[in-house]
Amino acid sequence: MANQFLVKETMAAMRGLSAAEITALQNGTYEGVQLLGYYEKGDTPAPIIYTLSTALLADNDGSIVETGGVKLEHQFIEHANVLYFGVSASLTDNTARLAVFFDYLKENKGLEGVLPIGTIAYSQPLNFVFEGAKLTGQGKGTILKFTGSADNAFEIDAFKGGTETTQFVNNITISDMVFSGNANTTITLYLRGIARSKFSNVWVGDGKNSSDGYGWYLASVQLTQFLGCGCSKYLHPMASAPYAGIFIGLGARGSVTAGNSTNNTFYQNYFEGLSIGILMSHADENTFIGGSSESNSVYGIVVGTACKVNTFIGVGLEKNPVDVSDSSSYSTYTNCYFGNILRIGSTASQISVLGAMIGRIEIQDGAKYIEIKNSAYNRFIDGAKGIFDLGERTSFVNVEDFETKEIIKQNIEIDGTVAADAYKVKEKNDILTPINSINTIGSFSPIIVKDTASFWPIQGVALGVDRTGNFNDTNSISSFRLFSKANTLDELYFTKKLFGTGAITDWSPLRRLIHDNNLATTTAKGIVSQSAAVANVVAGNGIKTALNDASDLATSIALVNDLKTKYNQAVDLINELKTQLNTKFQSDRNSGQQST
Repeated sequence: MANQFLVKETMAAMRGLSAAEITALQNGTYEGVQLLGYYEKGDTPAPIIYTLSTALLADNDGSIVETGGVKLEHQFIEHANVLYFGVSASLTDNTARLAVFFDYLKENKGLEGVLPIGTIAYSQPLNFVFEGAKLTGQGKGTILKFTGSADNAFEIDAFKGGTETTQFVNNITISDMVFSGNANTTITLYLRGIARSKFSNVWVGDGKNSSDGYGWYLASVQLTQFLGCGCSKYLHPMASAPYAGIFIGLGARGSVTAGNSTNNTFYQNYFEGLSIGILMSHADENTFIGGSSESNSVYGIVVGTACKVNTFIGVGLEKNPVDVSDSSSYSTYTNCYFGNILRIGSTASQISVLGAMIGRIEIQDGAKYIEIKNSAYNRFIDGAKGIFDLGERTSFVNVEDFETKEIIKQNIEIDGTVAADAYKVKEKNDILTPINSINTIGSFSPIIVKDTASFWPIQGVALGVDRTGNFNDTNSISSFRLFSKANTLDELYFTKKLFGTGAITDWSPLRRLIHDNNLATTTAKGIVSQSAAVANVVAGNGIKTALNDASDLATSIALVNDLKTKYNQAVDLINELKTQLNTKFQSDRNSGQQST
């Protein structure tokens, strides 16, 4: 025989086998048909062999072809290229051929579907989801381009058409391609109900550029890895960039929700040139390592109130008006940089920022237990700077003003030996209106007031303490303040609240504390009054009635005896007086008073 295989250049030619050729296949003259291309010779990766088959599967214009009453089959091993199923970049609509190809992969689990370089257009949404599904392209040159008008361009949706008991789908692997929509596409790549899956070098292209437009949309996606993925008009030019690069939230199966998107890992993902880079609505315990969300027109990252325990490590955020707006609980930012504003929302709690470079820090009223540690602010030249803190019990530890190299005044660590509220700082024009801060454990409320007025001459900064835990103008007369005068910074003064009328006269006059460079004098008053030593007393001559005059020998003897008696009494009295004075002096010393 001339050839072992019957050679055909195209699928159309193979479908047009003559009766003699079919007979030659049936009698063994030819072992099979060698196909050199699909639409034209060489448009497939390599020639493939079709042999006679008795399979019950229907003609799919790819792996199985029926012609002239016989069925020809090619069994793909490990990989199946979509070009063998008639998908082509030259077609205006590949919807039908892609659907057949995906069905074939589903029927032959374990095969990896391969897409070629080129833009593959399709007009109807496709859903590629089954246990162990694999699809790979050739990098950013492989583009699945949606040209239709449906809301979702491409779906990997395990719950579509399901019920409340529909199970998650696991072990989906997608790599090296771009999913692109158009200006009318609400969601370009929709993921729902998948777990333990992996996306590598997968990018999202065009989408709807309004507030309901999303590139990636994760609904109840769990335990999945995203490696080197993203949505960036710089890395993949777009005619219409999605409003948000990625949305991470809640999904439903049937009529019930399926839980937050949780325990996903995003490694070196990039979201750039959009309105919002990363938008998290219902997301827990997700980890972002490296990558960037930058040059977005509104926000770099938004973390909503229903999110918990999300971690960002080494993520770069710059050229966003607001780099991060976080209103969640227990978020952690480690070794990240924020080129403009780090904003902690009013519902945020237990947010931790460690080792960060920050332009401006904003902590809104209502935020609680926010910790900024081992970080620098005022780091970048452009954008807003400084610290704006209205939070409750904010902790600044080793936080440096990058421009001045000074540690901020709020830099205090409590070691647990004092039960007290964290203090607050407030710019005021008077010091009569304190900042309420109540601690039910220690009943000790410290505040700091920076006063720019002249309540006291050239006043500086005052520390106020109230022992009742109810610090205000009207009824707390157990309060006192310590402060320094700006022109005598080496000395401290204090004043005590005497009345509760709210007037300046409620407070006692300035009293200077004893300074270690100036010894106390007998006329000075410090925290306590000083005692004065008892001075010597000298009695002048007066009427002498203490002793009778002597007139003869008998009265002279009596006078001497009386004088002897009174002298002995005087010695006892002097010794008793000395003992009492020494006792008093020792008591003064023990009480902190000084004697001279």
